[in-house]
Amino acid sequence: MAITSYPFSSSPLVTEVQYALTASRWGKDGVHTDDLSSTALKVTANGTSSVSIAAGSAFVNGATFENDAAYSLSVTSNSGGSSARKDLVVLRYDASSDSIAPVYKTGGTSAPGLTNSSGTGVVEIPLAECTVAAGASVVASGAVADRRWGVGRPIAYGTPGARRPSRRGQLLVEGNDIYLGDGAVWNYVGTAGSPTWGTYTPVWTAGSTPINWGSGSQNIGRYKRDGKTCHVTIQLIPKGNPAGYDDPLQVNLPFACHNTVRQLFAVAFTSSNSEGSALGTATTYPTESTTKIARIRFPVSSGSSGVPGAEVVNTVNMLTNEPFNVRTDDVLTISGTYELA
Repeated sequence: MAITSYPFSSSPLVTEVQYALTASRWGKDGVHTDDLSSTALKVTANGTSSVSIAAGSAFVNGATFENDAAYSLSVTSNSGGSSARKDLVVLRYDASSDSIAPVYKTGGTSAPGLTNSSGTGVVEIPLAECTVAAGASVVASGAVADRRWGVGRPIAYGTPGARRPSRRGQLLVEGNDIYLGDGAVWNYVGTAGSPTWGTYTPVWTAGSTPINWGSGSQNIGRYKRDGKTCHVTIQLIPKGNPAGYDDPLQVNLPFACHNTVRQLFAVAFTSSNSEGSALGTATTYPTESTTKIARIRFPVSSGSSGVPGAEVVNTVNMLTNEPFNVRTDDVLTISGTYELA
């Protein structure tokens, strides 16, 4: 048994086998194309005893194959067959013949398998599956199924301010964010890593005026970010009674929200000061701010509906003292999922 390492000055890469073992790991086997809707090495038939392989190039076992014009490949006759036969058109890397060549492989009721001898002998990749009818020696135009493997491009890395042009089928990594190119734009796929909970300190305001809820207040913000969405829970238990303000109660978010659509959150309020409890809705107003929940609203009864004894249900903005006087040991909870900018 021998141990060999290369390429070094004292032990250069000198044989075809050494090159194949090395280069076959540089890239994936397949047709050089970003999009398999292209015609690169695509196989077509027109009802004759041959199929045509379009121009294109491919990578097989560390070596490159190039075809600069349409190439005709003969079909093996099925004239004596009693049932349809499924064949393969492959590119065959053959170390013994120093070549990569198109080969028509006959099968049976199912297509033949591919040969792969681990980089040192014969390695095949598929281009097409052809069906030859019983008793026939031709392939009909509709009897070719595309079986090409596309190699695409390697993963690219970048920053949002310096993105390269979008390439169809290519992955782009920016930090932990992953995007897939479609040839025109980079489409967000997801963020690497399992979503985990984080914490932040919510900042409460009435308009632009900061609110002091009193020393020892519980003011908790928890969030879980998953790609372009974020789940957030905010809980406030005051230890004081702030002044009354005319502006709506607002609270900041851990991350900026989407700048075109409103986002909704569930709200629960429980008074420890004999004012009952209520369920409401919190809303972002992107035209006003993308960094905070701009309104907290609760349903109230207001006015007559025109029916004796009936009232119309409306909603009102939550202020520090309306519709509840928020003070010591009251509990205000906001929870929901929103779309990030």
